[in-house]
Amino acid sequence: MEGSYQRGQAEAPHFHHVFEGGIQQPASEQPNHTAPPWIPPTANFLAPPPGGAGFGASQFPLPYGFDPSVPPPNFVCPPPGHFPGMASPAPGNTPSSPGVPTFQAASQQLGAAPFRANCGLRQREDYRDGDLPYRGSSPPQPHPLQRDSSWETAAHPEDEEELQRWQDRQWLTRFLQSRGGPPDNPQEQRSGLGSVHVFKEALYSAARLLSGLKELCLPLQHNLHSDSGWSESYQMALHIKREVQAKVQKLTDSQNLDLLKVKVARIAERRARGLRAKKDRQVEQVLAEELSTEKEASIDKWRMRQIQKVEEKKKEQELKLSADAVLCEVRRKQADVKRMQDIMRSLEKLRRLRKEAASRKGIGTELECDEAFGGQLEQLRGVMKRRTELYSAEEKALMVMLEGEQQKERRREQEMQIRKERERQLERKRRVDSMLFGDESPADSILQPFADYYSQAEHSLQALVHIRRDWDVFLVAADHPDGSGVPRGWVLPDSPSDQNWASALQAADPDGL
Repeated sequence: MEGSYQRGQAEAPHFHHVFEGGIQQPASEQPNHTAPPWIPPTANFLAPPPGGAGFGASQFPLPYGFDPSVPPPNFVCPPPGHFPGMASPAPGNTPSSPGVPTFQAASQQLGAAPFRANCGLRQREDYRDGDLPYRGSSPPQPHPLQRDSSWETAAHPEDEEELQRWQDRQWLTRFLQSRGGPPDNPQEQRSGLGSVHVFKEALYSAARLLSGLKELCLPLQHNLHSDSGWSESYQMALHIKREVQAKVQKLTDSQNLDLLKVKVARIAERRARGLRAKKDRQVEQVLAEELSTEKEASIDKWRMRQIQKVEEKKKEQELKLSADAVLCEVRRKQADVKRMQDIMRSLEKLRRLRKEAASRKGIGTELECDEAFGGQLEQLRGVMKRRTELYSAEEKALMVMLEGEQQKERRREQEMQIRKERERQLERKRRVDSMLFGDESPADSILQPFADYYSQAEHSLQALVHIRRDWDVFLVAADHPDGSGVPRGWVLPDSPSDQNWASALQAADPDGL
């Protein structure tokens, strides 16, 4: 009963603070085992007389089990079984004086303090406030038969500092007691089965207990007349039955079931949402793959077209180079033939001149030599003629081929010019339509409903008739003074009348728009 006494130093200016049976003492002071006189709380007992002889004029024995006027012994020595001067209680129901609580039953059950051999400094340090011996989530609860130590600190302090310190200790005591106790909210008490996993585990545990109970009841039914171990098995079966009933009661709680249903519905909704999101992601992935495949196919087609164009251009260039090379060779051969013909004419002229010079000198030539020379010249002329015709045919063929290539090139250039002219005409028409009827909005534009409204006459006959009827309302006779005819041409804006305004306008394009 170390928690029943107020410990501290009587002569020291600082007191040891009692907190749930523990001691808080300064670290700079050495522990003193001299016990101070016991101070009774004024809230539970009558005020002692000035002489300190006793508690008033009460005739009844003290219900505390000790005399409060006698100081407790030192902690280094074993406490005596009874304090000197303590009156033994009467063996019966003794009335108590008003205002004094009766602790007789508790003191009889508690008896004297047990003997402790090790009552030194280590035992005192185990109960200090700064180093509590327990290590749990909540402080140890006192035994129901032990007296609460909070009444020892109920004495009114003498100054404000002691009062504040006492209030802090009381608040800390209440905080630790409220923290260590069960939760006040019944919903928190039922939160043991708040999750599906815990409910499933509890259900499986109840099923296991029920199967174990069935297995345990079978030998009890067959061994009704045997006393060996039947009572132990029966008690075990009753214990398992109580556990099963407790688990079934928890499992069949309506509030727990409602909370569990809400959680299951929430989990199912979350799972369905996750499945929908997964399907959406799969659809998006499929669409992205299809789009990527289409893009890759278009890119491959474009690459093939570009490669084909490059190859065609390369072939054309190679063919043109080969044709140019052949043409150059043919022309070179033609030049060689012409040179040979010139050489033959020069030889023929030279022989004639030499023959004339020899005839003037009286030297004649044989007819056979003239015929041989003429035959060789004719033979060479025939060869040159055939070569000239062959080279001319080759040149003509090459020229035709080059002319075809040139025609293709000219045709390609003409087609390109025609396409550019067509694009220029379409751009001009688009700009004219844009100036007259406004820009064409895309299909996904926010102005698409307005465009559909103003272009409904192009797709609906009823809308066309309705619009025509609205316009026909404004028709008047030809001789009406305010009437005017519909213009037969484009209604174009007038030229700017001010030079400053004209400078702000954009310059006219080459098409006159």
